Amino acid sequence: MSLIIYYLVLPFFLGSLLIRWLKKHSPARVEEDVRRLYEEKPLPKKWFRALRRDHQSLRLLGDFETQPEAVEAAYQGRKDAKAAGEKASFFVLNSKAETLEQIDS
Repeated sequence: MSLIIYYLVLPFFLGSLLIRWLKKHSPARVEEDVRRLYEEKPLPKKWFRALRRDHQSLRLLGDFETQPEAVEAAYQGRKDAKAAGEKASFFVLNSKAETLEQIDS
């Protein structure tokens, strides 16, 4: 029984602590245009934002209460961009401007 704890449980526990520490102390890089957008239009806590970035600029697709709605808007934007033959990237961000999902067309 103690072998299971030493060889299985303990390494996973220490690994999870290491991952938490790395996430807490690693610098979060927010791009300049996204930072400016969040300064101009702040997002309420627990809301999500869908963005489109193409060769011209960064465009807001909308603000949503749930993450699945924001992801759906990003995929719809991707579908529209592919139909128009355009290259663009679509992002779903949380209220802290952290990227949760990225979709390229």
